[in-house]
Amino acid sequence: MVGARQIRAMIVLLGLGGCTLQEITIVEVEDVVVAEVHVQIGEGLFAGDRVTAFLHRTVGGVGPGFHPVPGAKIVITRQGGASVELAETAIERCVTVTPKGGTGTCYWVAPTASAGFGPGDHLQLRVDLASGGVLTSGTVVPGDFAILGITEGAQCLLPASTPLTIRWSASEGTWAYVNETVIVGIKDAFAPLGIDVKSDTLELLGLSISASDTTIVFPGEFGIFSRFELDQELATSLQDGLPAGVRAPVMISATDRNYVNWVRGGNFNPSGQVRVPSVRGDGTGVFASSVTRTFEVVVSAASSQGPPSASACPVS
Repeated sequence: MVGARQIRAMIVLLGLGGCTLQEITIVEVEDVVVAEVHVQIGEGLFAGDRVTAFLHRTVGGVGPGFHPVPGAKIVITRQGGASVELAETAIERCVTVTPKGGTGTCYWVAPTASAGFGPGDHLQLRVDLASGGVLTSGTVVPGDFAILGITEGAQCLLPASTPLTIRWSASEGTWAYVNETVIVGIKDAFAPLGIDVKSDTLELLGLSISASDTTIVFPGEFGIFSRFELDQELATSLQDGLPAGVRAPVMISATDRNYVNWVRGGNFNPSGQVRVPSVRGDGTGVFASSVTRTFEVVVSAASSQGPPSASACPVS
């Protein structure tokens, strides 16, 4: 039997095509809960670990704007250890930008309530939805590692116009390293070079795509994903280092298999990114873990101009 929606579709096609009658089946898009759960083990500038879960729904079947997933019970358990339950909190603690007209529900472990997780831990996730559904997953936190020649969370002084090769020890079990920096104070610093920068901060992302790739050049190789968006003069200047007067926290994160599969997705798809989920059950999503190490670069014309507690960056 042809449904009412199929009849309407055929009427439209009949009016447009004249003599050709075609039947089109309209597929209902299933409403699915998506759970994006991240365990980030970090010290230094982050002053502790970060455990968040962002739950939202696909738009199909429920109408636009209906995305929150409140009332879920989210528990993460360490193998052979204790469990921690995440609490519902403000959405800004999970995401900085949401799709237009959409939202979701954020859960987290407050910094004052330490989760007690560490590098190498085997973690299990269970999400009990208020509607009765259950989602599960597991992750192995990447192994511990350290940035070579720089103390965790410390500042180091870098001469102006000097690239810095950052090296770190390998993290067992990691699938890739995600390298981030936020360069602060660039507007005034680049002005004497004749480079007009609209914003005073610049966020750059770098990537080491294998567990054995444990070096990256700062700041030039951090802008690999922004090279088509950056001003050409600015991008060229970054290859030679930074001018005096800027600061830049640097974060090196060893990420697990689940994170890489979710971000990288499958093979090339002309329709866009294909995410590979690691969450099973009555929904989909990712349960990812990472270990982050941080330090801050202070660029100065002379070592005497930097903070008294800062040592020289290990420039080779």
